[in-house]
Amino acid sequence: MTESQIQLQTALTTTFLANLAFLSEYDNELYHRVDELSRMIEKGTYEEKYILEFIVESGDFDVFDVINDKYLYDKTPKKINNDLVQRVQFDEKYNIYFIEEYFAIKNKLKVNIDNRFDTQNFEDLIYLTQNDMFEYSNILNDFLDKRNKKIKKIEKFVFLGTLLGRHIPRIAEKVNASMYLVCERNLEIFRLSLFTVDYTILAEKGVIFSIMDNYLEEEKKIRNFIKTSLFENYMIKYSSSGINIDEYIDDINANLVIVNNAAQYVYNRYLYTYVNRATTYLKNKYNILIMPNIKNNLNFFENIPVLYIAAGPSLDENIEWIKNNQNKFYIVTVGAAYKKLVEYDIKIDMISSLDEKMEIANIQFKDEYLSKIDENTIFLASIMTSEKVIKKFNQNNIFLFEVFSPFYKDNEVIEGYSVGEITLGILLKMNIKEIYLIGLDLSLNQNTGLTHSDSSASIIDRYNLTEEQNKEIFSVRKGIIKVKGNQRKEVNTISIFYNSIKAMEEILNENNTKTKIYNLSSHGAYFENSISLNLKDIKINNFKDLNYDNKILINSLKQYSKKDLDTDTQIYFKEDIQKVNEIIEVNLFNLENENINTYDELYKCIINLYLSINVNNKIILIIVKNYLMILLPYLSYHFNDKKINNESKKVKKIKETFLLQTKKLLEDYKLCLKRIC
Repeated sequence: MTESQIQLQTALTTTFLANLAFLSEYDNELYHRVDELSRMIEKGTYEEKYILEFIVESGDFDVFDVINDKYLYDKTPKKINNDLVQRVQFDEKYNIYFIEEYFAIKNKLKVNIDNRFDTQNFEDLIYLTQNDMFEYSNILNDFLDKRNKKIKKIEKFVFLGTLLGRHIPRIAEKVNASMYLVCERNLEIFRLSLFTVDYTILAEKGVIFSIMDNYLEEEKKIRNFIKTSLFENYMIKYSSSGINIDEYIDDINANLVIVNNAAQYVYNRYLYTYVNRATTYLKNKYNILIMPNIKNNLNFFENIPVLYIAAGPSLDENIEWIKNNQNKFYIVTVGAAYKKLVEYDIKIDMISSLDEKMEIANIQFKDEYLSKIDENTIFLASIMTSEKVIKKFNQNNIFLFEVFSPFYKDNEVIEGYSVGEITLGILLKMNIKEIYLIGLDLSLNQNTGLTHSDSSASIIDRYNLTEEQNKEIFSVRKGIIKVKGNQRKEVNTISIFYNSIKAMEEILNENNTKTKIYNLSSHGAYFENSISLNLKDIKINNFKDLNYDNKILINSLKQYSKKDLDTDTQIYFKEDIQKVNEIIEVNLFNLENENINTYDELYKCIINLYLSINVNNKIILIIVKNYLMILLPYLSYHFNDKKINNESKKVKKIKETFLLQTKKLLEDYKLCLKRIC
């Protein structure tokens, strides 16, 4: 070995050991995986598939693929690395965007703002949101129709595939991002990169590594990256090796939807539907389920298995089995699915509904179908359900459940995006021993592309499963995502279902009741901590015909519900009214009198205002956070422009609008709270 070769070998070893020392402190789990791989290579128990080679002609390192007999850099590593670095510019190429479409609309919509407390049409509240955001886009005269500017800074950066990572320090030095994500599907390739690149440069700002993780761990790390600096996800720049990146793109898009889901349920709906209706119903003495009471006391389901039926595509394929075996189960369903069960003369013991729209009274709950269900069928409705729907049911059998943030001080809520996972969360509180799922697919019909059962009383869409998905177009609202399947290797789903899959897994992860949850859905997504089971494998002959009285459960649920706010909870909300007053009179007043000339200054003041909100009930935090998650990405995107004009003048107008809109939200929230104090 020549002197130069010895020096090169020493440098490689030094870099590798320094990286190991860094990982042992920064990401210990990854360190142990790399260390174990190294030990296996040294002992000969693992045969290397990739060999690190120095290409003299290029003056840089390449990777020889032993299996495929080729070089990953095609013996031109320096050129490829230079191209990767050159490709990253302070422009709008190679970006993953997340800016809400409200700002692209160039006119105000007709809606009566004075009717905001009384509206039964949730679209009116979306229009109110649109008009709020129009005030900002109109001030800035920026409707997102031009995307070719030079940007001032890059907040977040993703490396999709590392190869040997020789481009990574150069790009990091160039962009100086506030947060990095490093993704690589092959641990062996990443290990080789530890010989050739110093990863500590990324840790100076913050870095998350996702290296050959299983899909759940990968999703978790991507989501943590997105949640870090939550309001800065409007533009995520990336550099791609071009090798095995498609699934990463799916995961990033899907998790952007989950974390940045402000438009799915906008702040005006939180306030004028949820808070407004909840505080009204709390005055009207409905039975409100108190989840801890149910969890600690209910024993109705000790020997009763539950068949929980949702409106996904698998319902159609299994409807005859359900009909033939209905007497073996207590049957729970959702508003969108019960009509089909009625048509097949299937008994229904419990119906659950989350939807707040008034229209479902005539779409899902038509009198002709409701007249065919048993008089003792229990109806679970969210506390934001339209009263027109609530009035259709036997008032003796209706129970409301809280969502988002509980008004009863000691109550609990099930966090989710749809009635499917939230209802399952409620059932878990009822101490059921076995729950069988049919139609809770949270995926498309894998043959037709339909989103729901063909007779669902929900909105049914159809997606083209044969259309090639362009991974260079990053859309978080459209397109198909592949996820692990329940009875298939993978299934096609969409972003809104993906939200619910992740919420479902959070619910099941917290399931410490020892409930066995069997997922029978043939078209469905896989849920961690559930048991995939084919219908034909159920030993249904071992199930006995059940004989139970739903009136007993009704009386138990009444016992574990409340109709009035207790004194402690009323004091709790009186304190919040005072705290909201202080935010208006002190925090907003101080911001109004602050001399602000740049957007960066305004951004910091807005974030500090948000962080200063200290209240008992977190729903107002949810409302303000939702408002900011729609607004701030757009503002940050607009002002992230090297050629920005009239910044000080624009910022002053933006501040005025922000103060007016924020004060209105806080004042209206106070009005709702005063009903229950």
